[in-house]
Amino acid sequence: MLNLKKWPKKAGLPPGSLVYTGKENIPTKIDLIEYNKEIFSQKIIEECPEFAKEDTVKWIKINGLKDVENLKKIGTCFNLHPLVLEDVLNTNQRPKVEDYNDYLYIVLKLFDVSDNDRIITKQVSLILKKELVISFQEDEEPIFNLITKRIKTGETQIRSRGADYLLYSLIDTIIDSYFWDIEKVEDNIERIENNLIENTSPEVLKRIHNIKMDIITLRKTIRPLRGVLSTLESSEYFQIDESTDYYLRDVYDHSLQIFEMLESLRDRISEILDIYLSSTSNKLNEIVRVLTVISTIFVPLTFIVGLYGMNFQNMPELRHPLGYPAILALILIVAISMLVYFRRKKWI
Repeated sequence: MLNLKKWPKKAGLPPGSLVYTGKENIPTKIDLIEYNKEIFSQKIIEECPEFAKEDTVKWIKINGLKDVENLKKIGTCFNLHPLVLEDVLNTNQRPKVEDYNDYLYIVLKLFDVSDNDRIITKQVSLILKKELVISFQEDEEPIFNLITKRIKTGETQIRSRGADYLLYSLIDTIIDSYFWDIEKVEDNIERIENNLIENTSPEVLKRIHNIKMDIITLRKTIRPLRGVLSTLESSEYFQIDESTDYYLRDVYDHSLQIFEMLESLRDRISEILDIYLSSTSNKLNEIVRVLTVISTIFVPLTFIVGLYGMNFQNMPELRHPLGYPAILALILIVAISMLVYFRRKKWI
């Protein structure tokens, strides 16, 4: 969901002001990965890097956005626009792609589960230049470790292609992680569905509300993602080879599938909420019906007791030796008769 508390940090500042608005307070770590078919190297850098060879793909992986000055140096080193660095540090951006002539700037989102089992978003920023990819993450999320392992072990496909294929691999990894996040939401929905009829406590209603808000968070991120992938796949950016467009098209298809799954989950959670309200209403009706039956039974009994509770002297039943047991018998007969009648009407 939109976190309005982040915006006051930047209120009144000029465009291009570098202020980190995220929550993750992790020191910046910068890794440089270089590779081609024959070589692979990985090292930690602290300033503008010197590349080993010209014919290698370079991946600068930046984890942690706390050290603004280091990020500013990286921006100066690669001639990044101040607005790009501003968007990298402002982690409340929506997914988008922007063309800055000699490089592309892409914003995507990762999902994580908080301590109270709620879905939270984390921003991932990607920059694609010719034979160079720069990735910015808020923390040390290990989602790209598998990509690093594939490069290190010499997988032919990724080692023989350019930086655009590396960009595709990073985007594809992020999109694939959405399936796991949606599966977690679906599991939570199924658990509620299985126990919904028997359990309609306020805690269940709170869980339904939380899941509904999680789905809204997912939709808010994935809806603009389709436009980003469509732009990357269909636009003629010189940084992206034509052969990579087919892979990006496949990722775009995955985004459509994810969005359809979210729509289905949104319908399911709405139906569950309706079932919860109906079940709660039915239980309330059952309670009201029982109380109504009890009240109805006691109406004639109260009348009988009130009638013989009047202080008149000329009431022959009051002095009759069998008056008291006769009245008790009458009360019992009336109560049983009404219970039998209600039972035949299936009201109880």
